[in-house]
Amino acid sequence: MIKTCLVIPCYNEANRIQQPLFAQALLDDESMAFVFVNDGSSDDTFRFLCNFRDTQPTPIKERILVLSYKLNKGKSNAVREGFNYIYSAIFHDLTDRSNNETKTNSLNETEIYGEQVLFSEKIRSTSYVGFWDADLATPLQEVKWFYQFAGNDDYDLIIGSRVARLGAKIDRTIFRHYSGRLFATLISQGLGWKVHDTQCGAKLMKPELIPICMEKPFKTSWLFDVEILLRLKKVYGNAAQEKVLEVPIRAWNDVKGSKIGWLDFVKVPFQIWQVFQYYK
Repeated sequence: MIKTCLVIPCYNEANRIQQPLFAQALLDDESMAFVFVNDGSSDDTFRFLCNFRDTQPTPIKERILVLSYKLNKGKSNAVREGFNYIYSAIFHDLTDRSNNETKTNSLNETEIYGEQVLFSEKIRSTSYVGFWDADLATPLQEVKWFYQFAGNDDYDLIIGSRVARLGAKIDRTIFRHYSGRLFATLISQGLGWKVHDTQCGAKLMKPELIPICMEKPFKTSWLFDVEILLRLKKVYGNAAQEKVLEVPIRAWNDVKGSKIGWLDFVKVPFQIWQVFQYYK
């Protein structure tokens, strides 16, 4: 039974993605599955992901699916693509019964590599669908920590939080730390919620939330995490806070090769203002 199905957005990750760590995670946890989404990479990311899947033993291979499209559309679209595919796989019957073939969905021109029906059957009972950054800045072992931290409480959305503290290994540059605190303060003020870190690339949500949080395209590529919270608030009001658990992760590493540059950080305050205006 699959408990956790993670979407891994990938853009030009052929030389960065740590294949052994993903394989080991599936070996250690039989209740985990991955959907890798190639976001129009210009390198060999798609071929790399397909080869990674094909070289795994059957019990692991069956829990890996690769989605790919040719045009780069941004991280937010890659996450949406993965979540909406998983939602369809869980709640709708997939009639394509071909195995290990690349197929193209004529509606969104998305190639799907893997055994779709078998994958759908395996994830039908998924408790949480999440997304995790491909660079594994947050180690995959933190998935179990999310559940352990939540205990028996029933949360609809669990989000990682990079809180620097004794006993944790949070390796962030000074610039990332202070810019992150500034943005988090702006976001907290806008939401009216005491949220510490909306931008950590490690989140889990119940499948039932996918239509609310993922059905419509996001306004931004890098602030879609904030948009997820705003969409929840729009539906549930401030009661949405009770559905969300923020988990202080135990380890995070500032991996080199980030797709976010200085110009993105300069634009973020204005983009935050735009997002809150849009969801008024």
